[in-house]
Amino acid sequence: MSFEAYLNCFEDGEESYFPTSIVEDAFAPFITEREAEFSRWGVTYDDASSADLYLNLHSGDASRCSGFTVARPPDDPRFYEALWKILRDTSSVVYCAGECPPPVGRAETIPHLNPDMVESLGSPVVVLDGIEIRNRLGQS
Repeated sequence: MSFEAYLNCFEDGEESYFPTSIVEDAFAPFITEREAEFSRWGVTYDDASSADLYLNLHSGDASRCSGFTVARPPDDPRFYEALWKILRDTSSVVYCAGECPPPVGRAETIPHLNPDMVESLGSPVVVLDGIEIRNRLGQS
């Protein structure tokens, strides 16, 4: 896959933050590099399956982030299981820009989304596991 995916956290229609350690826990032990200057983490599953995560760190507290951009999401089930772990622990949704399926997230997150986001991207799809996230984003 070559498109970009986004994971963002929301509370009451506004961008929100959660501990960066949630991302670290979800992708461990597959984080193979960290580039502090660009807030980039390399995630590698095998020689043909890797991705770059660009974290959206809080400007005053790098231990908190509002989510991340994924360059080249891999077609690896472990990647999507990591996304599911983050969705379970935060008020986040996963989406991609352009001709892409609507955002995916948990039912509990949907009331927290910004109405403008829902209007422009469509009503979110409730997912229950990593396989569903992989299938939904794979439709693009």
